[in-house]
Amino acid sequence: MAVYLTASASTVAKNVAKQTALILNEAVSLPYFKAFESQLLNLAQLYQLLEQHIEQAVQQAGWGMADICQIPIFIGSTGYVLTDCEYRVQHNQPLPTEYTIANIGDYLRERYHTQVFSFATSCTSSAQGLNYAYKMLNNGLCDKALVIGFELFNRLTFEHFHSMHLLAQSESYQPFIEPSGIVLGEGIACLALSSQANNGFECEILGVTSLTDNDNLTNNSENALRNLLTQIVANAGISAEQICGIKPHAVGGNFDQTEMQLLSELFPNSLWILVKNHFGHTLGASGAVETAFLMDCLKAQKAPNLQKNADNLPLVADKCLENGYYLNYFLGFGGSNVGWVMKWTKR
Repeated sequence: MAVYLTASASTVAKNVAKQTALILNEAVSLPYFKAFESQLLNLAQLYQLLEQHIEQAVQQAGWGMADICQIPIFIGSTGYVLTDCEYRVQHNQPLPTEYTIANIGDYLRERYHTQVFSFATSCTSSAQGLNYAYKMLNNGLCDKALVIGFELFNRLTFEHFHSMHLLAQSESYQPFIEPSGIVLGEGIACLALSSQANNGFECEILGVTSLTDNDNLTNNSENALRNLLTQIVANAGISAEQICGIKPHAVGGNFDQTEMQLLSELFPNSLWILVKNHFGHTLGASGAVETAFLMDCLKAQKAPNLQKNADNLPLVADKCLENGYYLNYFLGFGGSNVGWVMKWTKR
């Protein structure tokens, strides 16, 4: 059964700001894409955000909220309830007895009286959510699904990345162009998937593929990425030459160079659509957030301007995004890799 992306609702940061990391009593100010006004959000505020984006996606898809009890929800995050825990500490409130994303899933299950599936696979969490939503739709187990990814600032995650020397010092975040480290960001997105296409456009999801990189817990390997990309294209039933655009992982780290070389080798005629440059790496939310962003670009037939372009790279720049096949993939700590092709037709 065909599976289509029919609508999305998302919130990401508009500009890069600063956050302070504290390591061994030494304070350092680092760039961070802050999407929400509050420094830390409690669970009630998070639930409000989730409900808001669910309702927006349902409305944009042309569905009714009365039917949501029959629409399974797939939710992925890296931060889980950490921001709520830090909020409680800051306000001298008792900590919860459980620290798990399943708490949020339980709330949504009771709120909407539907099935909720939770994913915690590092930076691929919400992307894996889409993977399993696709499988349920493709096998006829449901005819609609919602995929949610969210990431909110919490000091534990921020300082963990800083302690591993992964974060960039410069506010000019330019993965692939001038890679100098990662800039993290907040974001939330809800994707609406269906067995029926949107009336205004057709965005069919093809070749969804997930594989595990066994080489390194905190980095990526060339062989695993090569296998992922070739399997996605093969499972989509197309050739590499048919891929007109690629939304790469592109985090600005040590793997950028290897990733660029591999993309140039496998897809020499494809344009690259860089997204993290605009709102940072949203970790477990990136699957939903970046897919929503890519779909917005395809609707507009163009990507937003980058702070800086590179003449030696096949960036989309001011080129028109035509109808065709677009590769979209995600890599994460622990070797979790997943991706798919979006067959885009604007009517």
